[in-house]
Amino acid sequence: MLRRLWLSMRRDNLINFRNHYYTVVLAVAALYLVALMWLIPENATVQHATYVVDQTAGARVAADLQTRDTQGRVTVLSTPDELRTAMSENRNSVGLLFADGRPLPAVTLFFQGHENQRLQNLLAASTEDLLREIYGQPWPHSVPIAHEVLRGAGAPPAVPLRQMLLPIFLFSDPALVGLIFIAALLFMEKQEGTLRAYLVSPGRVWEYLLSKALTLTFLALIFTLILVQPVMGAGPDYLAVLALMALGSIFSALLGAWAAIYFDNLAQFLFPAVALMAVLTLPTASYLAPSFSPVWIRLFPTYPLVFGLREALSPTGRPQIIYTALATLLVLDGLLLAAASLSFRRQIASS
Repeated sequence: MLRRLWLSMRRDNLINFRNHYYTVVLAVAALYLVALMWLIPENATVQHATYVVDQTAGARVAADLQTRDTQGRVTVLSTPDELRTAMSENRNSVGLLFADGRPLPAVTLFFQGHENQRLQNLLAASTEDLLREIYGQPWPHSVPIAHEVLRGAGAPPAVPLRQMLLPIFLFSDPALVGLIFIAALLFMEKQEGTLRAYLVSPGRVWEYLLSKALTLTFLALIFTLILVQPVMGAGPDYLAVLALMALGSIFSALLGAWAAIYFDNLAQFLFPAVALMAVLTLPTASYLAPSFSPVWIRLFPTYPLVFGLREALSPTGRPQIIYTALATLLVLDGLLLAAASLSFRRQIASS
């Protein structure tokens, strides 16, 4: 059995090479790498809400900020306690407190704790410029602007945008494109009569399907290594990343094989395949917006995959996320292999 599987994998790998699957995977990996390293900024610029408390005489600063605000992002409050409460309810916000001082008001900047140093410096500089315009004199260099971090200095630093997006890039290509690749192989061999011949050979259907899934998984692992190391360096748990990508690629390939058997050619299969891929990528919505995590989306088989990849790429000390994803995918791969093998034999025998 193992010898037959090995010989089948060697044959399928040669077919993949001749069909330029390696070229396609390497080209896509190169494009993704260029996008992650040079086109996507390290940090996203997010429009934050600004809460202002102006305790100076005449509240000139608050009035000026409200006049400049054209997007409804500035909210003037009465007391520092109100400012802290508002910021605790909106993590995407900063605060400004102005108190009487000479020659310029005393300023305290309030942060959540996840802002990088560049954003903090930018807010301090823009506040200095604002006071210079209003009061007609520059900020004295001997007077520091006070900072207060509401959620503690121990808050985890913001993850660079390219690293945050990496699980989606990994998830979207080898784990799902394998669905199209295996279908193309099956339709080609179906037209050549290879599938019907295989039914009367000593080989078993599950060996035939698993061989193709494993050779496509090899492509997925090459893609993963090309992409992960330059973006993440030595930080990820590479063994977990590769295991998740392998099981995810097998799942995608077996699902593609199971669906493709009910169609006559690749042209008929493309639209259902794209629709299926779109459905399988829905869990990325919860990844990008963690507050959106309804029960129904957590039932998707790809939900644990994308969050398992995030944990494996940027470990936070919660390996149970990875273990859950691996166990879920392993069970699903076994069930899909059995179901696809049964459907394959029945469909080909009846055709």
